[in-house]
Amino acid sequence: MEIKIGIPVSPGVAIAPALVLDSESFRIPKRFIRKDEVEAETRRFEAARKKAVAEVAGIKEGIHSVVKDEVASIFGSHLVILNDPKLLGEIREKIESKRYTAEYAVSRVFRKVIKAFQEIQDAYFSQRVNDFYDIQKRLLRNLLGQKAENLSKLDRKVIIVAHDLTPSQTATLDKAMVVGFATDSGGATSHTAILANALGIPAVVGLGTLSQDISGGDIVVLDGKSGRVIVNPDDDTREKYAERVKGFVDRGRKLADAASKAERATKDGQRVTLYANIEFDEEVEYSLNMGAEGVGLFRTEFIYAKYGAHPTEEQHYETYARAHKLLGGKLLTLRTMDFGADKFAAEVGLEREDNPFLGCRSIRLSLREPKLFTTQVRAILRAGKLGPTRMMLPMISSIEEFRSAVALIEGVKADLAREGIDFSHDVPVGMMVEVPSAAIAIDSFVKDAAFFSIGTNDLVQYTLAVDRNNQHVANLFRHTHPSVLRLIRGVIAAANQHKLPVSVCGEMASEGRFAILLLGFGLRDFSVGPQSLPELRTILSRVSAAEAESLAAEVMAMAQSDEIDRLLEATAERLLPREEFGD
Repeated sequence: MEIKIGIPVSPGVAIAPALVLDSESFRIPKRFIRKDEVEAETRRFEAARKKAVAEVAGIKEGIHSVVKDEVASIFGSHLVILNDPKLLGEIREKIESKRYTAEYAVSRVFRKVIKAFQEIQDAYFSQRVNDFYDIQKRLLRNLLGQKAENLSKLDRKVIIVAHDLTPSQTATLDKAMVVGFATDSGGATSHTAILANALGIPAVVGLGTLSQDISGGDIVVLDGKSGRVIVNPDDDTREKYAERVKGFVDRGRKLADAASKAERATKDGQRVTLYANIEFDEEVEYSLNMGAEGVGLFRTEFIYAKYGAHPTEEQHYETYARAHKLLGGKLLTLRTMDFGADKFAAEVGLEREDNPFLGCRSIRLSLREPKLFTTQVRAILRAGKLGPTRMMLPMISSIEEFRSAVALIEGVKADLAREGIDFSHDVPVGMMVEVPSAAIAIDSFVKDAAFFSIGTNDLVQYTLAVDRNNQHVANLFRHTHPSVLRLIRGVIAAANQHKLPVSVCGEMASEGRFAILLLGFGLRDFSVGPQSLPELRTILSRVSAAEAESLAAEVMAMAQSDEIDRLLEATAERLLPREEFGD
């Protein structure tokens, strides 16, 4: 029996034999063609590209009916790449001028693009490397006349083990037979994480060399909550986890049933609103089905991964318009671009930063490169005519930053009015509270910001100086550290005092035990991943605001995270007892 610990990205427990996917690689030699072969070689490349476009379009259409659109957007980006004139021009230039074979031209150009993405010190964009690997392999297979491994019809339930899953692999898997994913690499925004959450099956990523240390058919226990993967468990361990598998399935069904019957209020009638956090516009339908009353956080970074460093105003607008159409009049909160300048380092004249998480990122990058920012703002203001829309600014650390951003937004309004373009004059502009300086000085923002959303993930990291993805210090990442709780309580109190909307959109809001505490702090708006909505609705309907306030007072008198955690867990267990819902 061997135990490995990785990064949990989708909750649940599974036991099944491993299906190990080999890492497909092509060794393309540097070969040349004669001058009289250039035209034929260019046609050969074009035929391979057109075949790839047809294949991807087919996958994109097929996946819509399987996972309710959550993953189909990935293949939309593949189609964009396969039709990108700059990329295609480089490949054709290598064939025509350098007289490379089509295979070597594809390999050479994609290698350059992949290297550029790998050097980006931003988790979201570095994980998009997989898109380019996937497209490169598809083109090379078509050029070489090879067929991809058929994973669409599996004869037994399996846990997929791989170095990393490409979008094409995840899309064509026989999902009725896949009960879990375990990969060597990846993170919270990887394709594996997105698909696992869409399918509601457990996944653990970042497992190092698991795919090399395991054989196909080995029995695997996968715990998507703790990040634990057990290879060839002994009988006692296997029996224990078999009970947990049954319990997880039962719990999900019971929570969904309870949530559908629950009031949208606390036990004593205090209205509680639950919003969804989403990455793609395609997730809206799934979120509404899970009980979301709108979108409290739309992370717009995927637009830049899909369309490149400079998406057009129309590309932004069309994305937001699709979301509004699906929302049918419910709130859409759009966070402006939230990533580092390393994505644009060459274009904006910045050197590579030693610590990009404390560097020129998010609102700082927006203010440094106003054209990037104002293009997105124009689209958001126009989308405001389609339904209730809010604009949220990330990583604000001072009132000067906020006011500078608002000045740019006002300038955009003036430009749109002068151009005669229809837009909403009433899009509220709020801010993420995820930097300690903003939380401490929250009173300085209440006259300017229209609303607040507390990003607990970054707030904890910046407050405690802990990287939660660093296994050596991850144990120090505590939502219940007294300093963190005081900051959160202070922000909620200030917002309530000035009658400003305030929500929590970090992971903290998605767990029932923490949600009760936040309710006690005075929070009434929660924004969480769609999967967490049923549990949250159920537990908040079973507690009164008065009970939650009493709990909060007790917690704030405590000095240690461990004792706070024990109290919160006991409270959550009382409200969602194991005998009723399972573990």
